[in-house]
Amino acid sequence: MQSNQPDYRQELCRERHERIEARLGKHGEQIDSLEKCTIKLTEMVDRYDKLAQRQEERITALESRPGLLVEHVLGYAASAILGAVGSALVSHFLT
Repeated sequence: MQSNQPDYRQELCRERHERIEARLGKHGEQIDSLEKCTIKLTEMVDRYDKLAQRQEERITALESRPGLLVEHVLGYAASAILGAVGSALVSHFLT
C-alpha cells in the first residue's frame, strides 16, 4: 500500500541530518578559529623564547663582568709587581 503522504521517518531523518550538518559547520568554524589562535600562540611562544634567550645571554655577560674586572686588576697588579722587581734587579745589577 503506497500513499501520497510523506514518509515521516524519512522526513525525521532529513531534519536530523540537517541539524547535524549545521552543527558540523559550526564546529568547523570553531576549529578554524582555534587553529588561528594556536598559530598566534605558537608565534608568541617563539618570540618569548628568543627574548628569554637574549635575556639569559645578557645576565651571563653581566655576571661575568665582576670576574673580568678582578682579572684586569690582578693583571695590572702583577704587571706592576713584575715591573718593580724587574726594575730593582736591573738597578741592582747596573749599580
